[in-house]
Amino acid sequence: MIYEHAQLTIHPDGHKEFRTTYPAIRENLLAVQGCRSVDLHPSVDQPEVYLLRVGWDSLSDHTEVFPQTEEGRTVLALLKAHVTSVEMIHFDGDTVSPH
Repeated sequence: MIYEHAQLTIHPDGHKEFRTTYPAIRENLLAVQGCRSVDLHPSVDQPEVYLLRVGWDSLSDHTEVFPQTEEGRTVLALLKAHVTSVEMIHFDGDTVSPH
């Protein structure tokens, strides 16, 4: 399992519209092969920033499969309407042992 962390900066004053669109974004992501979880978290100190956290079975499910699907194209179009910038990084789902 890997986790995609996408830091989304939305248009100023676009919170209501973005949050209205989020259920469709989530539904389309979850319909794609390998997508296991989708969560959206608002920033507490930067009002225009959200963290979209998506769990994937593998990196290739996100980077190769997702963009080729109709659902992937829909997600990207929905995000494009609301987002001014995206910073993305992938994390291994395994936790680091403190021992």
